[in-house]
Amino acid sequence: MSLFDPCVIGGIESRNHFVRSATWRGTGDDDGHPTEKTKQILCDLADGDVGVIITSFACVDNYEKSLHNMLGIYDDSFIPEYKEIVDAVHARGGKIVMQIAHGSSQSQEHPETARILGPSPVKDLNTRIIPQEMNYDDIAAVVKLFVSAAVRVKKAGFDGVQLHCAHGYLLSRFISPFYNRRLDEFGGTMKNQVRIIEAILMSIKAILGDDYPVWIKMNSVDELPKGCENGLTVDQFVKMGKILAKKGIDCFEVSGLGWNNHDQFKERAYYLEGARALAFEIDKDVILTGGMREYDMMKKIDQNQGVHFFGFSRPLIKDPYFIKKLEAEA
Repeated sequence: MSLFDPCVIGGIESRNHFVRSATWRGTGDDDGHPTEKTKQILCDLADGDVGVIITSFACVDNYEKSLHNMLGIYDDSFIPEYKEIVDAVHARGGKIVMQIAHGSSQSQEHPETARILGPSPVKDLNTRIIPQEMNYDDIAAVVKLFVSAAVRVKKAGFDGVQLHCAHGYLLSRFISPFYNRRLDEFGGTMKNQVRIIEAILMSIKAILGDDYPVWIKMNSVDELPKGCENGLTVDQFVKMGKILAKKGIDCFEVSGLGWNNHDQFKERAYYLEGARALAFEIDKDVILTGGMREYDMMKKIDQNQGVHFFGFSRPLIKDPYFIKKLEAEA
């Protein structure tokens, strides 16, 4: 079977095995509403034969914003605007998933006014911001924000929703033993560290049904600076991934906290170790993202490593027709 053949990825019928990994493009307006540029970027990707397009991350709340002009999905006014975009992508033969996220201490457009939450009051290694430790009411409120956002995603016609549990955003802080120092039921063990994600997942499934695809983008490793101990390991990631797979996550996109520190010109398949290890342990689909460029390399991974789906960010920023060119060169 060719990677360009039609397939099913995490419950979504796709024209090939290739995914546009969520990429911040700064195309929302000041309130996070999508613009014509948002629509054009996503339609170009559909025209370029991307199998499943994952949107830029959209914030589930309006009290903090990770980056300037990021998309939003925090109230019902967004639904008709996104529906127009989804319909346009579908008309071009594409499938589209919305990634939803809550920010953290690692990235805030207005840190002086934002309400910055975290599992524990641990200073961010880069921004030096110390988040507010979440109490049980905060956790319940965040779960509700994600669930409400997912309901809007389905109402807008998206083919699925992806929970952002990578790259230092709030959910990824819970799975990191470095940032999560809690000793209650939301920290201290791998089962506890994924409890907030499990609560979000189970609530979404209860409302939207087991058939609506819920994906997750998840760090497989923390890649902390030298001298920092107790970061997330591949072994811990796999054990937490197995828990979430049993609870109903339909597809795992595997990444890492240090994704932006890898040399995109020299390094390839940054997170293959984690993706391969997880794929051999679960019966859910796994997407490998990071350093995907040459078709021959992906074909070998598909045949020998148990990973059959591949995500791209920078290649599709450079050229939305990258997949078509990849097929022409295969």
